[in-house]
Amino acid sequence: MNYVGRTLSEMNNMWTNQLKTAVERAKLEPIDPDKTYPFVNSSGTTINNWFDDIDNVRVMNRGTTVPRAVAGDPNENTRISDRYIEDGSYLRIKNISLSYYIPKNLTNKVKLDNMKVYVNIQNIWTFTKYTGLDPEVGASQASDNVFGLDNGRYPAARVYTFGLSITF
Repeated sequence: MNYVGRTLSEMNNMWTNQLKTAVERAKLEPIDPDKTYPFVNSSGTTINNWFDDIDNVRVMNRGTTVPRAVAGDPNENTRISDRYIEDGSYLRIKNISLSYYIPKNLTNKVKLDNMKVYVNIQNIWTFTKYTGLDPEVGASQASDNVFGLDNGRYPAARVYTFGLSITF
C-alpha cells in the first residue's frame, strides 16, 4: 500500500506540496454560473459561494479517483483505504561485480605475484510500475506490527565500489 500518497497529497490543506496526481483531483464548477450569491436557501441557511451551494455544483472531471482539495477535509480522504493499493511487483538488479586479473607476464615485470582490478555496483536498477520510492516496503517506521505499508521509507542507496587487489 503506497501510503506515502496520503501524506504527500494532504487533501486537508490546499497550500502544501502535492503529488503530481493531485493535478487530477476532482475539480468543481457551478451548474449555473450566473446565479448570484449570497442567498438564503429553502432551509434558511445563507449560502455565500457557488461551491458551497450543493444544488449548483458538479464535478467537471467525473472519471477522477483523486478527491477534491478542501480545507478541513470533512470526508477524511487521507485515511487508510484501498485508494492507495498499488501493484508492488518489481524486478531488481541487485548486484553486478566485474573483475579482471592482470596477466602474469605484466605483473612479473613490476615484481608482483598477482594484481586484480574490480568494480562492484549494488542496487543498480529496479523495474516497476510502483509509484512510491521503493516497492520493497518491509516494516513500517511507525509500528513494528505494520507490514506492507509504504509511508515514505527511503530506498536502498546505489553503491559503486572500485578496487585494486595486489599480492606481493
